[in-house]
Amino acid sequence: MKTKSRDLFFPANERIKYNYRIHQRRALKKDDKTITALLKHIREYELFTNFIDFRHFTDKIADKYITAMTEQGTSLSYINDNLRVLKEFFRWLERQRGYKGKIHYNHIDYLSLTNNQRRTAKATAYKKSYKYDQILTTIRAMPEFTAIQKRNKAMISLQALCGLRISELRTVKLKNLIQEEGYYFIHVNPKDMQVKFAKSRHADFIGLPKDIVDNVLTWRDYLIAHGFKEKDTLFPQIPHQFGQSSFLETNPQHRPIQSNTTILNTFRKAFEAAGYEYYRPHSFRHTIARYAEKQTPEFLNAVRQALGHSSIDTTIQSYGQLSESEQRRRIGQHAYISINQVSL
Repeated sequence: MKTKSRDLFFPANERIKYNYRIHQRRALKKDDKTITALLKHIREYELFTNFIDFRHFTDKIADKYITAMTEQGTSLSYINDNLRVLKEFFRWLERQRGYKGKIHYNHIDYLSLTNNQRRTAKATAYKKSYKYDQILTTIRAMPEFTAIQKRNKAMISLQALCGLRISELRTVKLKNLIQEEGYYFIHVNPKDMQVKFAKSRHADFIGLPKDIVDNVLTWRDYLIAHGFKEKDTLFPQIPHQFGQSSFLETNPQHRPIQSNTTILNTFRKAFEAAGYEYYRPHSFRHTIARYAEKQTPEFLNAVRQALGHSSIDTTIQSYGQLSESEQRRRIGQHAYISINQVSL
């Protein structure tokens, strides 16, 4: 794909993209982050065409665009997403004043991969995750002398207990940690936290050993003792600084951790120190789902709700997929039964 300066643009294209941005925000209620991602995909097309007027779009341009992306080694997954965005954009554009009759509606369908390419694009690699024994070993090996160490240990413990998304883990507040009828859960509330699709749910604690739960509760009590209120973040920033006595002080601030990178590094250091390969915090959701898949159907369905999945298929297909070794073990241990042995 041709590389052009970010300063290049075609005025008419910019004006209609502005209208499209307004349409996405006001009519389709999409957030700014999503709209920015859509516009980046559209700009990829403009870069390839050297910023020609959108009115000049044809089936031949669509074919050349797809060929250029595939020949330069762009992943089919990215190409599929890009073409989906362009299709939606040109179908909206074809209905706009000044563009009606300029863009052939049927030509928009040429912004497609082959069936095999689409299936390849949607194929997902096996997602590695820890076993609970590995997580417990790592948590128990973590030091807890300083405030930062206490916070980090509580953070990984909470993730093991309920598998939050990283934006939720970073923005969870003290008031979201609730005990009811003897059970703890995180009330994932979009009013308080950054939540995917703004969907509220109860992320219930898995029944892990008491010391893992205590790591979270002890940290909460530590914050309360330092003046934190219900509305304050559960995992605050803790800057390193030297006090008047020249001792290193680590006092929690009433501000949440600003960067996901801080959380990712916390998990990486803890697991590598324990001798394990690093997997992202999101992998804990796979750990929980794979554990639930081996339990009763009722337990699996409860975990589905706690993870925020609308369908049990999402929990099983995206999170509960068996490793090849587990697949082999289950098939190998299943005793063969002759059809003649089956009573009708």
